[in-house]
This record gives sequence, structure tokens and C-alpha cells, in this order.
Amino acid sequence: MHCKISLSPNVRTRSRSYYRERHSFSACLLTLLVSGTILPFSSEVEARQTSVIGSVGTGFDIRDRSYDTDYSGSTGDQQKISIKPTITVTSKGLYDLMSFQYSPGLSYEFKDGETDIDQFLNVKAQRNMSSKWLVTFADRYKYTDDSETYYTTAEGDQTSGADDGTETEDTLSRDQTGRRYWTNAASIRTSYALYEHTMIDGGYTYSVLRNEQGSRGSDYDEYDKHAFSAGLQHDFNPNWRSSIGANVIRGLFDSSSTSSSSNSDLYQYGLSTRIDYVHSNLDAFPFKYSLTTTDYDTSSRSGTTAHQWSLGWEHAMNQHTRVSIGGGPSYAVTEGLDGEWSYNAYLNFSQKFEHTSYSLQLTKEFETNNFSGTDESGLEDTYNARFNIAHQYTKALRGNMFARYSKQSQLDPQGIYRTATGITPQTTTGDNTYDKDIYEAGVGLNYAFNQWYSLGLRYSYYVSEGQLDSDQYDEHRVILSLDMSKELFRW
Repeated sequence: MHCKISLSPNVRTRSRSYYRERHSFSACLLTLLVSGTILPFSSEVEARQTSVIGSVGTGFDIRDRSYDTDYSGSTGDQQKISIKPTITVTSKGLYDLMSFQYSPGLSYEFKDGETDIDQFLNVKAQRNMSSKWLVTFADRYKYTDDSETYYTTAEGDQTSGADDGTETEDTLSRDQTGRRYWTNAASIRTSYALYEHTMIDGGYTYSVLRNEQGSRGSDYDEYDKHAFSAGLQHDFNPNWRSSIGANVIRGLFDSSSTSSSSNSDLYQYGLSTRIDYVHSNLDAFPFKYSLTTTDYDTSSRSGTTAHQWSLGWEHAMNQHTRVSIGGGPSYAVTEGLDGEWSYNAYLNFSQKFEHTSYSLQLTKEFETNNFSGTDESGLEDTYNARFNIAHQYTKALRGNMFARYSKQSQLDPQGIYRTATGITPQTTTGDNTYDKDIYEAGVGLNYAFNQWYSLGLRYSYYVSEGQLDSDQYDEHRVILSLDMSKELFRW
């Protein structure tokens, strides 16, 4: 069997054949999995368990967005009904795991009378090459017009666009909801136990973002992203353990799709270290240091660097309650300007009981976000707070509620975000920032009945307060869904 995969380091042209081949990596990976080239099946048939689950869901999605000004851009409003079948195949052996999930979605938009098809694909394969060596392959594809779209992975967890820089999806700008796009992230990772208390790991992820339709200037900025990472974990003794990780990211943007020439190709480097003193089963004291640097290819945009140190305490109050708290100094500098001293801090509190769970997260830190799909990128000084509660009322009825607040201050903003600040003279990092406050709250209910069916209702309220007319709005969203899921085969 022959399978050709081509990963161009710099994509500057688009053709029909290119878009036809956008599934090539996923298709090729799946072919290799089925053929056994990557994931050889164990000869002991009785040791393998394979299941096929089929599901179908229908839903009604209402989004109502109101701008504070007479903004003439896309309103982001929608009223659509959809149907989404899903097929999930999971196969587990003594030394390997393969999972495949495909979910196309057909929707009709009442406001503009258009019919669209969304697509979601997840492929994952794990193989224990030996008792010490694990290799993982994964590919995730999404084609939609909703940057917040939730879907179920083959492992069963609910996922949205979260980004850790190497493996998961990048978080696209919510302000541009309604632009149809597709993303694909293919990765390979490996870990190896050098000794009883020493582990090394590393990986590579190739991600792309493409617009499927829409006029230039209103689409996401397209890019190719190559991310390499490596790590080392070592336990010196029962009381002391350490870890170190590094990553290198190369971002290549399509100049014909960018909204500003400032949003250019870049290199991003990251380094993180952690040393834990484990006092007991109840208490640990971590010391952390992180470094993030971004170098842009264009001379019109300055590079940034952020250092962060923190000392913390992790404590288990009892079998239900855990808390971690910490903080320390931070230092950020933009090339050509004086640096700025600040601080970072975090507080995590969680309680888990038989039917109810609570969690509270508070963070203040410098974050790097270069792949939002807009000029809203670069180094940010952020404050985040989130509270969650979930409760199992009965065996069939489950509810959850959340609230969050985020304050984002872009350092050295670019494009229209820079223009909105007045472009004051700068001598120190942080003299010129683009600030945005975000408030969000939501509640959801899910009722399971007749063994295979579930009825869901979710409501969220979102408020964006920025300096541009395009991100001064509040938004209500209601999603009503009915799903049926059943195991079709097992062998």
C-alpha cells in the first residue's frame, strides 16, 4: 500500500484541487490504521474489543446579538434547525487503541434561507511499542461557521476550541461568528520511560485554518502552523519531582487573506520548568517558571518576551475538597521598549460530592495568542475568573451552571486594534494597550429517557465591551436538542 502525504511549509496559493485534498491527511491516516501499518492489531482476537455506536441528534439554535453602536458589519444573528448523525468506532486491544468518529451536520438557516453542511472528524490511535514506549497519532477536522461549536470526541468528552499551543485547536475570535471556515490539526506524539522515575516525551502538530467562502477583509486570517514540543519529567525521590518542557511554533500566514500586513509570519518559542516539593499526600509546594518569546518576520511588528515565576501550595482539605494557590513576579518586554514588571497569580478550588461538584478558577498572567484569526493577537495581560456548578438531580436529570469574567489587554496592538487606542507614543511596554472586558453566564439541563434518548436545553448570555464597534455587543443564545444514541455492534 502506498500513501503520500505532503505538508507544504508555506502555502501561498489556493486552487480547487487544494480544497479537494484538504481531507487527505485524515483519509491517509485512517487507511494506515485500518490496514494495520500504524496500528497492528493483536493476534489474540479474544483480547480485542470493538464497538460501533450510532447516534443522531436534532437541534434548534437561536443566537441574538445586539451591538451598542450602529455597527454595519455582520450581526452574528442566527435561527437554524439542524440534524447531525454520528458514527463512533472504538477498538481496544492489549497494547493499542483506535478510535474513529465522524459527524456531518445538515442545517437550515431561517434568516437567510440557506442550507449548510458542517463536518466533524476525530481519529486517534495509540500503540504501546513496548512496556516503556507509547506512540499516539491523532487528527481532528472541523468545518463550520461557529467558533464555539461543541462536539463529542471519540473518548466521549465535550470539547470546544481550546488551545495549548501544540495539540488542540486554536481559539478563534468570537466576534467573527458566521464566517464559514475549516480547520485541521494532525499530530504525532511519543513518550518513553528512560528509567523508573524518568520520562521523556515529544511531538509534532500540523494545523491549518482556511476560509471556505466570504469576501476578503471579513474572513479569518488563514495560516499554517507547525508546532514541535519536547519534555522531560524526573522524580529525584518521594519528596522532590521536576519537569521541563520546550516548544517551537512556526506560523505561516496567507498574505492575500490577512486583514493587515502586520499580521505576518512568526516564530514562537516557549520554555517551562517546574519543581515540586511533596510534603505529604495532602500538601505539595510547586515552583514554576515560564518563558514565551515571539519573533515576527516583518520589521513593522516588534517581537515580545514574557517571563513568569510563581510559588504555590496545593492542599487536599479532605477527600472532596482540593485547593491550589500561588503567584509571583512577571516581566514583559516589547522589542525597542523598556520592560514592564507585573505579577501572576492563580487560585483553584474544587469540591466533588456524589451528586454535586463545584469549581472556582482565578488567574492573572501574561498569555500569548497569535492564532486568533484576526489582528487581535500577540502578548496579552489577562485576568480570568470562572465558577462552575453541576448537579445530578435524579438518575436521568442533570444540570449545570457557570459564570465567567475575563479582562484582556493586548500589549502593542496591531491593525484596527492599534488605531482604536489612539497610537500614543510609547517608551515602556504596556503604554499602549487594547482592552476588552468579557462577561458570560449560562445554564444547561439534560434529561435522559427511554435508555437511548436525551433532551437538552442550554442558554448563555455573553457581553463584550471593547474599544471597537465590532466588539461592543451583548448576545443571547438558546440551544434545544434531542439526541438518540445506541450501540449498534460489539465484538
